[in-house]
Amino acid sequence: MKIVILHGLFMNKLIMAPLALRLEQLGYNVVNISYPSTNADKSRLFEHIDEQVGEGPAVLLGHSLGGLVITDYLVHQDVSVERVPMVITLGTPHQGAQIAKDMKRVNIDNLLGSSTQFGLLPTDMSKTWPVPQKLISIAGKVKLGARPLLDRVWRDEIEESDGTVSINETQIPGMSEHIVVKHSHTSMVYSREVVNIIDKQCKALNLA
Repeated sequence: MKIVILHGLFMNKLIMAPLALRLEQLGYNVVNISYPSTNADKSRLFEHIDEQVGEGPAVLLGHSLGGLVITDYLVHQDVSVERVPMVITLGTPHQGAQIAKDMKRVNIDNLLGSSTQFGLLPTDMSKTWPVPQKLISIAGKVKLGARPLLDRVWRDEIEESDGTVSINETQIPGMSEHIVVKHSHTSMVYSREVVNIIDKQCKALNLA
């Protein structure tokens, strides 16, 4: 089975390389895509993902913003379940990321660049999973990052989070499964536990 990986905001494919290697060692055909997360040409990026998915089947795996890119890709390219049967996301804010809104609040949202085109900013409308593909959303619960500090300054309570994205933000109606692991936003990328979860979910498709 092919697994196509997309990294998160301010990152590149080198961040995802250890995860890609572990999946390759399990026998998967892994494609680790790099893209300019703050200066992405959406149409060109979607064409590139299309090329890597090919005729499928391929599982799409996204960390943080990468999961939002995948969702947008599936919607706009009208990708069939036969080509992409499942999406797995790691710390992806499917409801938008409050931390991105906080950056806008202090006028540093220009750092986000074009990443907001993929739905990074939260809205007042509740989102639902918009495509027929199975979604496995993996969230972290180790609050290592700026999110707890910002919650303490601007909000009445500190939400459970991975230090960047809250657990609530990783949930979306229509997802197939929501799994919480004891990792931070970044450490889940290097977790053997997460690799095992990915492997188990892929094998459950009976396509591995």
